[in-house]
Amino acid sequence: MLAKLALRNVKRQIKNYLIYFVTVTLSVALLFAVNNLSYSDQIRQQAEQSTDINFMFNLVTVLSCFVTALVLSYVTGFMLKLRKKEFGMYLTLGLTRQNIRILFTCETWIMSLLALLTGIGAGLIIYQFFMALFSNFMEVPFTISAYSAKGLLLTVVISIVLFGISNLMSLRYLKRVTITELLREETVEKSEKRPVLWCVLSVVTVFCLVGSLVITYQSMMAVFHNQDGAELMLWLAVDLLMIFLSHVTLSRAIAGILLKNRQLKNRGTNVFILRGLSGKMTMNSLLIGALATLLVFAVTMSNISFGEKIYADCTVEKECPYDALAMFVASEKQERYMEEGRKCIERYSPIVSEIDYQLYSAGKTTLCSNIMGYREMEWTDKFMPLSRFNALLSGCGYETITLEDEYLVVTNVQGICDVDFSNKAIELNGKIYSWARSSTSYPEFVAQMLYFVVPDEALENMPVSDRCVAYTLKNKLPDVSKMVEELTNIDKTEYATEEYCVFRVREYFRMYYNAMAGTLIIGTLYVATVFVCLALAVLSLKILCTLEDERRRFAILYRLGTDEKTQKITLLKQISAFFLMPFAFPIIMTIPLGITLGKVYEFWGFAGLSGQKAMETAGIITLVIVGVYTLYFFITFRIACNYVVCHGSEPS
Repeated sequence: MLAKLALRNVKRQIKNYLIYFVTVTLSVALLFAVNNLSYSDQIRQQAEQSTDINFMFNLVTVLSCFVTALVLSYVTGFMLKLRKKEFGMYLTLGLTRQNIRILFTCETWIMSLLALLTGIGAGLIIYQFFMALFSNFMEVPFTISAYSAKGLLLTVVISIVLFGISNLMSLRYLKRVTITELLREETVEKSEKRPVLWCVLSVVTVFCLVGSLVITYQSMMAVFHNQDGAELMLWLAVDLLMIFLSHVTLSRAIAGILLKNRQLKNRGTNVFILRGLSGKMTMNSLLIGALATLLVFAVTMSNISFGEKIYADCTVEKECPYDALAMFVASEKQERYMEEGRKCIERYSPIVSEIDYQLYSAGKTTLCSNIMGYREMEWTDKFMPLSRFNALLSGCGYETITLEDEYLVVTNVQGICDVDFSNKAIELNGKIYSWARSSTSYPEFVAQMLYFVVPDEALENMPVSDRCVAYTLKNKLPDVSKMVEELTNIDKTEYATEEYCVFRVREYFRMYYNAMAGTLIIGTLYVATVFVCLALAVLSLKILCTLEDERRRFAILYRLGTDEKTQKITLLKQISAFFLMPFAFPIIMTIPLGITLGKVYEFWGFAGLSGQKAMETAGIITLVIVGVYTLYFFITFRIACNYVVCHGSEPS
């Protein structure tokens, strides 16, 4: 009997359960896609080459379970609250608490299992999308990827466990709650009071938010100059707090101001809409603040993850500007290893051109002594002749430089670039050379944090410390991992350990960084999408929980002569306003985020990315969030419209 009643209730309340069903389905679909990614052959092949990738996917899997549990607990709790009066009536009519718990369990499991099956079906498509995205990052042709039985089993097991935990929490509530609490009417708040106070507080919190964002940007730039990142993390936490507080105060201030505007209230049904929004504003403002904070977090993560892909592409060009580079300590033994490495490379691709270059050192620390900690690092001044440096620059498309009795500091560490060498002149071959400038924007031609470029004549009679070579290859390297493994075996010397290969191969770097960026983006997309769905599900269910009150209010509006069309427009405006409050700021945030990422690219020496790429990324993320928002808004409006709006056939 109870099973039949549960099935009938599911059919009867399918519209009310639609938000629950959509949210759980999306959560299961994303979980299925992530679990299949973890067992994908292509992903596992990349994970074997990098423990970082393996760790990131394991982290995403754990995080996906945690986020899915949050989603289920929220939506199940709201659905329970939506139907608490119904359960109270069941108890009044003679059903026992055990009957109610069995009934709710049956209903929940029917919807959960349907959502599980639908989610797995949707996950089949989302998984292929993720694999296409990953293949695009890896710059390899996309083919339909096979599904994993282990991924499917893991998804089913995790989902059933999470469904069970969520159901147990609801059953605990039903066991302890009294009939009075179930049947009690929700407390109705009066219209917003003290609008002037809330206006002042909103101005203060918005001002503090702008200030904290500015300080956060300054702290972020300071971190790039080798300063402590603890302050940055503190200000990021302050930003989230101020976003929450500013939305709480703004929502209450706006509601109060609009209600005081007589001209606005007297237009159509505006007074009805404003009083509906103002009611229960204490709880609504807290919800708006929490959801806005959650959405900003999702938007920020998405922007940063896509920025990682742009950064990865440019990092490959900077860290490995030629198809292959090598650097060895100058000795006959090391030169033999360099020659063996050259032969190994030629087995995989003919060498089109090569540039030999050297670093010179007299074993002194005249210039390096200007850098804090140089003694602990055992740095010595190492120099590259200007002619070789310009040959390397020309070979990879950079403009050549000129130096007149000057030296150039080349480094890949911003903290070293910030060191002032203006008081440091050096005498080489009887001639004084002064500091020209320091730069981090040049490609990394050598595996050195720091070296100095000087005119060729300055290095006459100075011993060679390191021998280097840059190769341009004819063919792309399909078996680059195998080639790097062979080069690493050649490199087993006192200079290069077994875990490190002094041959830097651009194709290998590209695969590594693309795999890292792809893993980060897919993981972040998953978390951000579920966060957005969680926020929207809570927002939608919050609206649906008040439908009984709204139905009474709209019945009064209908008796006053408002037709069906006007009621729908009124409801549309009311729901739109409630959806817009936590939605506007996260979308607006994509603009400063895009600008900030552009500044970061410029700081890293990727000035060409500071505009278009960053803003394109922000635009794509905005469109995705707007799409998900529109889906939830449409579902919520249709459910509310069918439940609330009084039709012409209804008695007045």
